[in-house]
Amino acid sequence: MGDNQPVYPIRAAAELTGVNPVTLRAWERRYGLIRPERTAKGHRLYTEADIARIRRILELLDRGVLISRAREVLDAEASGQAVAAGEEPWPAWREHLDRVLARFDPGALAGALGELLSLYPVDRAASHILLPALAERQRGDWDGVAEGYLLARYLRGRLGHLVYRQRPQGRGRNFLLAAPPGDGAPPTLAETALCTLALAAIQVGHRPLLLGEGVPAPAIAAGARRGAASAVLLYAGEAPEAAWHEAAAALAAAGQPPLGITGPGAGRPAELPPGALALTGEPHEAIARLQAHCD
Repeated sequence: MGDNQPVYPIRAAAELTGVNPVTLRAWERRYGLIRPERTAKGHRLYTEADIARIRRILELLDRGVLISRAREVLDAEASGQAVAAGEEPWPAWREHLDRVLARFDPGALAGALGELLSLYPVDRAASHILLPALAERQRGDWDGVAEGYLLARYLRGRLGHLVYRQRPQGRGRNFLLAAPPGDGAPPTLAETALCTLALAAIQVGHRPLLLGEGVPAPAIAAGARRGAASAVLLYAGEAPEAAWHEAAAALAAAGQPPLGITGPGAGRPAELPPGALALTGEPHEAIARLQAHCD
């Protein structure tokens, strides 16, 4: 390693790429995808080439490449060969989660989700597997609803713990995240989505102020003021109620801080209040667009 080659500790690598340290370690140990240098005390140091490789792995995951095949694809690319993406990982994981939930065993659920969240960035796992699983189980029979509440309880505890355990690095912005009453999402889904957005913000150095779901507009405004928020991000489900629209309109009319709206409801910008920024796509994409809007 050259003396002038930039190196980053694992926390800095996580901030630069949006991949949490647990996942970076799993990619190294289980698949040999990254081989960072080590200090004399054994701490990992990532080079610019490592950072570029991690970002390429994320691109492959978004294309549907299995994490177990990512090294094969990277090696083929390095030798100028083309490799098909193959079967994407999400359907197999959704089937696995269905089987685990059908057992209705909290220990089995914790084991399955622990493995999932160690191998894949939280926002990708949530967008492709966890949030769809919650939504599906709010529309089925009572057995399915019970499974949904079991899954939601685990996710709120696990993701909430991650939000408050991880300390943002660098000089990011303060983003307040909340869902006013009547957000139009199934019970517990908005809370899980907001935790996922908070983690996506933390991974790129921002400081989320997570208020949760069912928060009245005056409380959101007060929280934004007291937390010196650079922007407010609201969650909207499939069919927000009149109370949600009134709260969003009141916050947008205030003008400052800027208001962003994410979730399924953001896909219908004509129904959003004037001045609100519709943020569609995966959580990391929503956070990136909100940051760009504030810059």
